[in-house]
Amino acid sequence: MRLNRNELRKIQYDFNSYSNRLLQADYGDYTDVLCKFLKFVDDTPIVHDYIEGCGSCDFNLEEEVKEVQTSYGRSIFSTGDTEEEEVRNVYAVLHYLSETKNEVYHGIAMGYSSSSKYQDKIKGFNERFVMVLIRHVERYLTKVGIDMGLDDKVIYNVTVHNGQAIIASDNATVTATNNVGIDADELKKLIANVKSASGTLDPEEQTVVSECLEVIESETVAEKPKKSFLRTAITTLTAVKGVAEFAAAAATLAEFVSVIL
Repeated sequence: MRLNRNELRKIQYDFNSYSNRLLQADYGDYTDVLCKFLKFVDDTPIVHDYIEGCGSCDFNLEEEVKEVQTSYGRSIFSTGDTEEEEVRNVYAVLHYLSETKNEVYHGIAMGYSSSSKYQDKIKGFNERFVMVLIRHVERYLTKVGIDMGLDDKVIYNVTVHNGQAIIASDNATVTATNNVGIDADELKKLIANVKSASGTLDPEEQTVVSECLEVIESETVAEKPKKSFLRTAITTLTAVKGVAEFAAAAATLAEFVSVIL
């Protein structure tokens, strides 16, 4: 697919609009609003390709839905262990619910809230299940925007492989060259050290660290590294409070990458 940053921003805006409508839907309208949300997802190549790139759900959807539906709140859906599993599993379940016109508030959503009110059950279902997919798509689109840079006039070719975007400007091809002499093997080693030391952090901080490392890794091997992105990533990474081992690993990586800045 070909698009520039303005077009990407419009897609992000529309995705947020459809997502917010679904999250705020009245329980009686929920299935219809879910159908509209999924139609937007399926009709938007950059979003649909990302989901397709995460693989196929291996659930027996009929049995899975029946088990949750008839459990009277004792069972909820499993999402999976990895990002790819969460994306494909949540998407597949939502599509099945949409296609079968399932009244989600009655049965399916019972295990997601202890409240007896249907609206609260839908709210719990959204927060604990639907938001898993929404957050992953939002994060993916944001990262695509970062990789595109700041030029609204450049047209980019965006393809998706295994759930990851590959971006090239105009008719260019993606390269992994670096004009500043960064040692790729040393970079990988330092990033691995930070990842290993981040195991002591809480989940939210681990997510921040992971996102910073992705930016650092992609920009340091770019032909024209975006220094503003690197500075932000390094500043954010070194600001995370962790044990001495993590702080030392982050500082060493920051110093190593500073040659680009």
